[in-house]
Amino acid sequence: MKKRLFGLVLAGLLCFSPVSAFAAEVTPITVSSGIDLYQEETESTFDSSRTIYGEAKPNTKVSVSVSCKDANGDMSVVSAQEVTVGSMGIFAATVGLEMGYNYVTLTADKAGYDEASYTVVIKRLPNQLKKDLQNMIALPGLY
Repeated sequence: MKKRLFGLVLAGLLCFSPVSAFAAEVTPITVSSGIDLYQEETESTFDSSRTIYGEAKPNTKVSVSVSCKDANGDMSVVSAQEVTVGSMGIFAATVGLEMGYNYVTLTADKAGYDEASYTVVIKRLPNQLKKDLQNMIALPGLY
């Protein structure tokens, strides 16, 4: 009898114990191609522009800006585009890239959500380097 009573009490406690679950952080934007928001290394490219595709909630304001450092080390915006996401929830933004290091900042702002902002670094290399690499013959073990 004691075992049954103990089992019944234990089952009751398990049924009525509070369950806690935490959802992942909600961001109003998802990028499907163009940049990797979570990449830590610098990405290299030979392209003069970059098109960023993604999804967001309708009426989200998405802005993409490209900044470069000048000779004094000050950041200046060299290219920017702002897009309002339509009812389909899809956006595309194309920005130009300068030679050297480009700091691409993607910002999404929608009422009711926290503003999300991500920055990635893309290094644009000269096309001459691309041609040199294409013409190079690489042999194992030789520099």
